[in-house]
Amino acid sequence: MPVQDRFNPCAARRALLLGAGALGVTVVAGCGDDPAEPAANGGASSPAAAGSTTGATNPFDNTGAPTQPGEAAPPAGALVATKEVPVGGGVIAKDTVLVVQPRQGTFKAFKAACPHQGIMVDPPAAGDAVINCPGHNSQFKVADGSLVRGPASRGLSGVPVKVQDGYVVEA
Repeated sequence: MPVQDRFNPCAARRALLLGAGALGVTVVAGCGDDPAEPAANGGASSPAAAGSTTGATNPFDNTGAPTQPGEAAPPAGALVATKEVPVGGGVIAKDTVLVVQPRQGTFKAFKAACPHQGIMVDPPAAGDAVINCPGHNSQFKVADGSLVRGPASRGLSGVPVKVQDGYVVEA
């Protein structure tokens, strides 16, 4: 099956996020306070309410990662929360980095582009021993990103990471 006919979860996720972002901008733009119009509740609206996060919960931090009420914002350089990476599996973070957890508590990261032709590799499911490239079926070891079989001529490029405050962070 040609590559362009395959479902690309990263492209689908990007399209969904872009659509949601556009919808949010539309809603925010439609909810602006016009001094010529009275507020919906019949009274004047407070200028401090527009754009203020005081007393409100911001569901996203400055990295775009969702946060929960009472949860600390991710540290700088955070790729993904450790709880989001399955043991023996992995996830694509920031659309360019594959973060894997080969063993409980051990996290590694690789550039998610296959060295053969730059196609994004599929994140391994929990328990998979290999990372597959959907383009030409190159395979790489989850444990270290090394090449199992080509047509790629080398393994995945490593990205240095560390764990900080419950997040996998670029080191």
